[in-house]
Amino acid sequence: MTAHASYPVILPSETQSREFDAKLLLAGYLAERGHPVFVGSRIEIHNRIHTLPRGLYLAKDVRGSSRRIFRIMDKLGFAIAAWDEEAIVHSDRATYHQRRVDTENLNRIKVFFALGANNRELIESAPGYRGTPVYETGNPRIDLLTPRCRQFFDPEVDALRARFGEFILINSNFGRINHFLASQAATRTADGGFTNLGNANAEWWAFRQEVFEAFKAMLPVLARAFSDRQIVLRPHPAEAHDAWREAAQNLPNVTIIHQGSVYPWIMASAVAIHNGCTTGLESYLMDHPVIVYQTVTSEQFDKQLPNQVSTPVFSQDQLISALTDLFAGTPLPPLCSEARLLAEERLGPLDGALACERIDALIGEQGESWFGPEPSLTTWISGYFSAVRRRLSKTINSYRPGHKNSRAYSEHRFPGLSEEEVQARLARLSKVMGRFSALRVRQVHANIFRVSDR
Repeated sequence: MTAHASYPVILPSETQSREFDAKLLLAGYLAERGHPVFVGSRIEIHNRIHTLPRGLYLAKDVRGSSRRIFRIMDKLGFAIAAWDEEAIVHSDRATYHQRRVDTENLNRIKVFFALGANNRELIESAPGYRGTPVYETGNPRIDLLTPRCRQFFDPEVDALRARFGEFILINSNFGRINHFLASQAATRTADGGFTNLGNANAEWWAFRQEVFEAFKAMLPVLARAFSDRQIVLRPHPAEAHDAWREAAQNLPNVTIIHQGSVYPWIMASAVAIHNGCTTGLESYLMDHPVIVYQTVTSEQFDKQLPNQVSTPVFSQDQLISALTDLFAGTPLPPLCSEARLLAEERLGPLDGALACERIDALIGEQGESWFGPEPSLTTWISGYFSAVRRRLSKTINSYRPGHKNSRAYSEHRFPGLSEEEVQARLARLSKVMGRFSALRVRQVHANIFRVSDR
């Protein structure tokens, strides 16, 4: 295939509730430009990559775990661009580089779409960086929080308010401490250390374990203090629910649920509570009351953007007092004057322009130049059979309970969508955005959908 203006674009979504709607919004822009866009489950797209047409693939990160699939796509002739879905919340530069940036992957991709100046600096200062172009575009997930787009969630907001009333939302963020897969959890050992450190250290996991225990202890106190209100605790997409259900035993006004995008849950709630969770920043961007619960503090680990743009409370009593005042009509105390500057440093200018518009324009201007020569038949065949072997390995592992590729965990992250559901979501975006009405959705494989103008 020779790259041309209507080459395919592939937009994988790892976590359906977190990313799919934003990818569908970007798909709308690109499809109107003439690109056939394939959007859907990242797992399914990777398993089918050798059957999809050669095109531009937009990766969710440049971590080492993507090295094998990047090599396969390179042999198949794909051009690879990337952003980082987790760039909003991080601690220091060295830890970010260690956890989020693989040198081979960073130098393989053709372009990196950075959230803002902070993310750009992190990428360009990564060890081994060799000049991959980096553009400050923002992320389409942030687009959905803007006044231009957030009405997309109105049907869900109305349904949640009808179901739960003026509820308190608690967003947890303990994926590795309370992982859906026990084999992937960072677990304290008898000597006080931790298993499964990953790219973090034991001190970090010890801190997050303490915060997790503090949230579990807070839940019954809060439920009894506000027995006339519903409390919804929404676990992180990677979390198991059993520990939360145990903490909520005999608390009739507490619901443990992870369903759909978090955005309508935030908008429908009376207030959101978190610690170190992206939802703190997302609440701030929607001008929604948000509290960071910090009975456990750390000079080293607490300075995360979502915490800095949330109202802090440092005890159970302070939390109950702040909520009592809020429900009586007294707003939460104003944030520090630097909150907006901190947000813009991380996300780029909050001026109303959409990341989708910036990314679409860059792809329109430069996208063809990101393709290399069409691979030789020998190289393509090598990539094809590498993809087949990878898919076979992943399929075998999908039948292994507790494996990171298990079917249960895959369905936990991406429960699945029908063609009719995706078309309906695109129609809602069309109504909100005033465009996309000529686009159509066609399912090409399970949880992979083609969005195009024909």
